[in-house]
Amino acid sequence: MSFDFATKYAERVANASYDRVDREFIEAGSHVLKITATECITSQNTGNEMIILEGELIASDTMKVGEMVKHIWQLSGCEQWKTQRNLSQIKSLVLATLPADVQDIDADVVSRAIDNAEGASIVCGASIRVEVKKKQSKNGRDYLSYSFLHAHVIEAPSMPANAEEWAEGQSAWNNATQG
Repeated sequence: MSFDFATKYAERVANASYDRVDREFIEAGSHVLKITATECITSQNTGNEMIILEGELIASDTMKVGEMVKHIWQLSGCEQWKTQRNLSQIKSLVLATLPADVQDIDADVVSRAIDNAEGASIVCGASIRVEVKKKQSKNGRDYLSYSFLHAHVIEAPSMPANAEEWAEGQSAWNNATQG
């Protein structure tokens, strides 16, 4: 027995959200990440506002190159110090995707970088360096500390042979965004 997909489901499929690719969290190590998406969401479970960064590892000293990864920043429903840290990390992320001589950004740039209503955010396609270090809090709890940097800061000897190509790609993207 068959059913009429076009009248029963086609419009619902067209209006559905894209299925998310299963991604791993970024682990401790030194990584070069090509950003594929950013998404601002409100958790259906908690109502907390979060930003999800998604990307593909193009170089890493601890994770598999080509692996799809994510990082999540919670912006509501957490302690004030954590919200402030997350806002600072997001600013570092945006600055890491812009030309190296850009030292500060305004709200408009941040908005277009993270949540562009007109299409893909402007950080999509950029390659950045993510340094993740294991640390211990004053209370003795282990945690990961994240730093978001320009990809071209990577020292060539510590990266695979194609690291220079990725740095050139980042430079070309930077030049394109200046005009």
